[in-house]
Amino acid sequence: MYLRRLVICIFLPLGFLAFSVQASNLNQTMSAIADEMVRIYPLIVAKRELSQQEYQALQQSVHSLVKHFHAAQNDIQQRSETYAVSYKLVLQHLDKIEKAFKQQRPEFVRRQLYSLGPICASCHTQDTALRSVFHDAPRSQFHDDFAYAEFNYFTRNYAQAIKYFDKFLRNSANKTELEIISPLQRLITIYTQIHNSPDIAAKQLSEYKNIKSHTRATSKQLDHWIKGLKELNALKVQQFEAMDFKTLESYVRRFIGEDDHASAELFSTPEDEVKRVWLRGQLFHYLNSNPPKQQIPTILYWLSLCDRSVGYSFNISFADLYLKECIVSHNKHPYARHCLAEYEKFIEYSYSGSGGIFVPPDIEDELVELKALLK
Repeated sequence: MYLRRLVICIFLPLGFLAFSVQASNLNQTMSAIADEMVRIYPLIVAKRELSQQEYQALQQSVHSLVKHFHAAQNDIQQRSETYAVSYKLVLQHLDKIEKAFKQQRPEFVRRQLYSLGPICASCHTQDTALRSVFHDAPRSQFHDDFAYAEFNYFTRNYAQAIKYFDKFLRNSANKTELEIISPLQRLITIYTQIHNSPDIAAKQLSEYKNIKSHTRATSKQLDHWIKGLKELNALKVQQFEAMDFKTLESYVRRFIGEDDHASAELFSTPEDEVKRVWLRGQLFHYLNSNPPKQQIPTILYWLSLCDRSVGYSFNISFADLYLKECIVSHNKHPYARHCLAEYEKFIEYSYSGSGGIFVPPDIEDELVELKALLK
């Protein structure tokens, strides 16, 4: 399971760059990255220890990836702030990977490559673009249908992703609960956030009610997702692909709550989840439409609430990153204080346990710095 996800996550920067750079240098950048990924792919999936020579080849390819990502910086700056958040985090992870190479920590390298997945996915699903210049990879390179579906999902080939998620869910092999839930979440994101079609999502998910390996928990989750999608469709949300700010605000209040108590909505029902996945897509679309600057901190705050409550990524939350971006880049805006208050609650929750609350010193220092920005 670990290697399956690792394989996919190392490919995510391909999809990320596909819409992050300008057309003038897109093909060149993508071709260079694709060459590196083709070269190191067998090393990533190898179920054995790497030789010293292979380890060095992997390290050199990561160096090249770092170079290509840095080359895209000017183009990233032309996009919305949420793209920049993902981009900064990608660079931080690649920096950790390079340091881990120097320390001869191959397993840590793999874990960090794995964690790139949700970072790049958060950026990739912010628009409705399809795969453009990246070449297809054959099914034979992947050890199961789920891995191949993930690859196509993260490289914008949604039709192929849907096809192979479907094949994986329908096959007779035993599956864990996570292996059932993850493909269903991908399908919800494609149909609801990217394609804005909750009616199709409800119809498609209804076909998986009787798949093998369902547990009581996964079956119940699926039923409630379908219910939420039907409720969302009843609102005729397909008509609102280009919402204005006031309409967005009304949906935030409806699906998340008022600002003064929204932080209480840390957890959500399955019905809430699908509505917030749809809302997240609308917030991304609006943010990418070059809205007035004074509205951006509010959008970042709303996105943090969506991301925190949906929980479709098990490895990293962007909630705190959106809040920090709100505080750092918009410290003069009234919503910066909303973001700081929510971030403090986020930290308190993240580091609380049976023994009380223990916040690491570096996080405490960061919080002091953020507070200072608002003085």
